[in-house]
Amino acid sequence: MLLFAQRASYLLPAASSLGPSGAVYYRSPVLNLAMVAVVLAWNMVLGVAVWRRGWFTSRYVVLDIAVTCVLLFVMNGNLRDGFELSAANWVAKFALGTAALAGAVFSLSRLLVALPILVLFTLAAAALRTGGLPPLESGFLNHVNSSLWFAVLLHFMRRYLTAQAEAVDAATARRIAAETAAAAGQARFAERLRQFRHLHDTVLATLTAISRGGLDHRTEAVRARCGRDAEYVRRLIAEEGPEQATSLGARLAAAAEAADAIGVRVHLLVGELPDAIPDRVVDGIGDATREALNNVARHAGTGRAWVTTDWTDGTLTVRIVDRGRGFTPDRTTSGSGLRRSIKQRMREAGGYVQVFSEPGEGTCVELVWDGH
Repeated sequence: MLLFAQRASYLLPAASSLGPSGAVYYRSPVLNLAMVAVVLAWNMVLGVAVWRRGWFTSRYVVLDIAVTCVLLFVMNGNLRDGFELSAANWVAKFALGTAALAGAVFSLSRLLVALPILVLFTLAAAALRTGGLPPLESGFLNHVNSSLWFAVLLHFMRRYLTAQAEAVDAATARRIAAETAAAAGQARFAERLRQFRHLHDTVLATLTAISRGGLDHRTEAVRARCGRDAEYVRRLIAEEGPEQATSLGARLAAAAEAADAIGVRVHLLVGELPDAIPDRVVDGIGDATREALNNVARHAGTGRAWVTTDWTDGTLTVRIVDRGRGFTPDRTTSGSGLRRSIKQRMREAGGYVQVFSEPGEGTCVELVWDGH
């Protein structure tokens, strides 16, 4: 806003010369009008570029210097004798805005190159019109001095404001990180509280009842209840284990819990996992495992399944095994669950699926991803 306001102030003398008095100062008032139009159009282009990008680019500053240098020669050629160093030469004033823009955008090393170029073109344009260097008492030296100081002032002002903005951004980032950590801590506390309550209502209640003689642990119903409680504890371990930074253990635990809801008791054993698994792979394996367990519920004719992981030689394998009725893979047309959901998901994740099964011998589905 400061830079554009400065430029607008330098266009006021140009606006005042567009009337009938323009013929007094310029050989061609029409050419002067065209120059004003060019400057207005160019500043509109700069405004749009800044609005889109948020700041000036070096390329636009170079173009601005080029436009100003060309206008300096055109203006001096269009001025009538005696007005070369007067207010009618509004392009010389406009060059102050160009110098300020270069100071605000360029690094100090580039600025030390751009300023001499701008000063030399200003001097050459005036000398070409007057036939020699402008006299010191004409105010030309003050004009050059103002250009230099505007550039230096804007350069260090921008550096100061940038440093202040970075400090504010850093403070804001620290505050957001602290708030995020606090929110995450509250979420973890709420999740742990939910888990503790569930443990109290299931595992602890079962153990307490057995220890007090309220339940006979030898009955099939109590043994099944103990098995379900044990699987729940295993899932908690899979979710909370420190090696599960990738969240794959949590996804497998969620798939096992969803299978429980449709009548399949899942024995989950999560072993060593890679330190980093891409999100798309975690999603693909998690969804494929869920669908494989759905297939157990629909087709296997058994209420149990085993899900295990293996990380060997850079290859991750997740196995879903059941001891159900099985089938002959080569003779059976894959349904949408195996072909579309499982195989397609693994293909999209960069992995593949292997199916081993025989009638009456159960089924093993291997989800394989090469981590190299």
